[in-house]
Amino acid sequence: MEKKEIDVKFIVGIVILLVIFGVVGGSFWNLVARQAQKDKQEEARLENEAIRAIYVEAGDILKEMVFVDMDKKTVFKAAIPKEGIYNKNDKLIAGDTLENGDMVKIYGDRNMTRSIPAQYPGITKMKRNGRASLEELQPYLEIANELLCGDSEEEDKK
Repeated sequence: MEKKEIDVKFIVGIVILLVIFGVVGGSFWNLVARQAQKDKQEEARLENEAIRAIYVEAGDILKEMVFVDMDKKTVFKAAIPKEGIYNKNDKLIAGDTLENGDMVKIYGDRNMTRSIPAQYPGITKMKRNGRASLEELQPYLEIANELLCGDSEEEDKK
């Protein structure tokens, strides 16, 4: 009789332990799933806030390398992050250099200095998405030259 009572207590104890492990395990994976969802939302937010820019060499005599925001058409300078430049597939590019016409996405705090051209000191990541053709580059080059050199096509026509 005592043996059966001990066996029943043992089985009940095992069942209770399994239920506890199931609840703890389930809540753990639920927490992991919620965190993954938050990470995806944060990544989507950062992607939406990234600045799409084109890297141009502007200026008459002293050439200056600047970025032109492809959406707002503003000119700014920015340093390449210490960790380097990524390609479309989020792999680090060897060489850490940009060339005239490179199209990039710039991630950071979006705080620019109020200077001419503006400075963007809060960059956290830079991703090279491709290179613009000469036709695509031309309007952005004109925007940068107008700001840095003070000349525009309208003044040249006068």
